[in-house]
Amino acid sequence: MLDNTKTITMLQRVRVINPSCISRCIHSGVRTYATARPSAPPPQPTAEETAKVNSVYQRMGVDLSDAELMTQAVTHKSFAHGSVPTNERLTHLGRTFLEMHLAEKKWDTVKSTKTLRSSIAHVLKAEKMAKVARSMGVDEVMRWKSPSTTPGSKAGEETVLAQTLEAIVGAVYHDKGSKVAREFVSKHIYTY
Repeated sequence: MLDNTKTITMLQRVRVINPSCISRCIHSGVRTYATARPSAPPPQPTAEETAKVNSVYQRMGVDLSDAELMTQAVTHKSFAHGSVPTNERLTHLGRTFLEMHLAEKKWDTVKSTKTLRSSIAHVLKAEKMAKVARSMGVDEVMRWKSPSTTPGSKAGEETVLAQTLEAIVGAVYHDKGSKVAREFVSKHIYTY
């Protein structure tokens, strides 16, 4: 790491920071280009949280081979600002699988593409998916941070619950394959 004098001189030359505030920023501890603090280690789930996650998966009848994948599936990107693996990719995989599976299931009964799309969208509405997720206890283990600054606010929870359920579908598909994922979806999602 460069000493403060060299850092200040370098930053003044490239005009990254206003010269009058460089030394003030360094001495006040404000994080700038001039100082670098080691980041805190990402929060790991406690044994109690892991047990709770396992319990929810057991209630769903899902036995994933990777405990980290189970935790990742219930971890939204708002939790710890992405310093831990999140469910974003699993959500995409699960949503894509759900859309494909629904299209296959309704292929013979729905003739219009527009009607097919509408039917799929109806089944995968955030409100419905959140209701299914709540019934399975996903809300008890979901790791996320509400965007609201109001304590106890649940703003955005429905959308995040729906995405978390899609991520669980993605995790099941990723870990167990198409057959088990289809069984899971038929048992839990199509019943609503």
